[in-house]
Amino acid sequence: MSGSGLTARLGFSDPVAAHLRRITGPLRDNRRFRRYFIANQVNAAGTTMEVGALAFTVLASGGGPSGIAMVLMANMVTGILLSPLAGVVADRLPRAAIIAVVQAIIGLVTVTECVVIFAGRAQVWNLAALAAANSAAASFCSPAQSGLMSVIVPKDQLGEANALTQLSRHTIVTIGPAIGGTIVATAGAGYGVGLNAISFFASALLIAGIPAPRIPRQAASIRTDLIEGWRAVRTRSWIWTCLIGTAVMVPAWHIGYGILGPPWAKAHFGGAWAWGLIASSLGCGMATGAAVSLLWRPRRAGWVNCLGAAALAIPDPLMAAGAPLPVVMAAVVVAAAGLSISTVVWQTAVQQLVPVDQQGRVSAFVSIGEISLAPAGYLLVAPATGAIGVRGTLIGCGLVLAVANLAPLCSRDVRALTLLDAPPREDKETTDVVSAVS
Repeated sequence: MSGSGLTARLGFSDPVAAHLRRITGPLRDNRRFRRYFIANQVNAAGTTMEVGALAFTVLASGGGPSGIAMVLMANMVTGILLSPLAGVVADRLPRAAIIAVVQAIIGLVTVTECVVIFAGRAQVWNLAALAAANSAAASFCSPAQSGLMSVIVPKDQLGEANALTQLSRHTIVTIGPAIGGTIVATAGAGYGVGLNAISFFASALLIAGIPAPRIPRQAASIRTDLIEGWRAVRTRSWIWTCLIGTAVMVPAWHIGYGILGPPWAKAHFGGAWAWGLIASSLGCGMATGAAVSLLWRPRRAGWVNCLGAAALAIPDPLMAAGAPLPVVMAAVVVAAAGLSISTVVWQTAVQQLVPVDQQGRVSAFVSIGEISLAPAGYLLVAPATGAIGVRGTLIGCGLVLAVANLAPLCSRDVRALTLLDAPPREDKETTDVVSAVS
């Protein structure tokens, strides 16, 4: 039954029926997107089972917050080094095949991590090495994912496709961390890691079946490809201006929430189960923001991107003030909702406004910029907490997050950034467009 026939039988008015057809279009009319969508949800379900497992494994090994920082830094540095090459590969090879291979490799790395934990050999150095190996593989995934969406989904449905993917993924993330935190607290971190490994293998099988050939383009050297990708970023001031703010935002968020958050939850809220609830709040907020993005199609992308991400400044100062667990959870929901709306708008802007054959490299350079300051920021955790204490560091992270996300609005190009607003297409036309794009 067609979408219009179903909504008519359910008694919806024509405007409501048209709205439902618009927001569900990518799933109804596009078998390739449906397969991609399911693969993402399988991977999300596995990832939530591992929530907090790595952080609490480091803590159990005696690493403390500085140990968590070292593991995260190993992950970040590897991603920075390999992302340029990953962008070139994403624009040269079939993107679905790249993602499938990467998911399988990450699954193998995760199995190794699981064995290390079960054997009781987990230490900061080998967890950092595994994190680096994981990042090496994952750095090839993100550029390919960004470009794949542009190949399998028409431009006027990209906003809905991005929002649907985030909504479902983060709905799972809302429920999963509470379960994952319980698994970590009762059965042990190894079981959460093991479930995550299985999800990577299943996701790889699903992605491998998506027919999405490479984008035709002229042959060029790797150096030429890198220069062209960098030029695509440099000549779009809205990209590099927002990227500077994000580069400052990422370490501030990871220091406050990712590094100081787990030991704070352990000291003040009771341990892994409480951190699982906070992580569930993050998923709830991300799902809420994705739902808003699905129902609301903003045009002023620059404003929405910056204001949404600025909500990340809320949770850290509240933790520093000694707020109770429910208040911290609510703050994380608001912060994550803003970030989710910001993410959907940003992804859609890049997919709509950057040529398809350059999106892998642009995504790679953006990824480098986003995490470029994170390693240096992680090295500041110990001296910062030693000088101004954990509370002072949390307050400082909140202030940095607010400034970093609002400062790009000083740029006229960021304030003027708008999304394409093509009218919704009928079902048959949408299907034809998707086929033509591929």
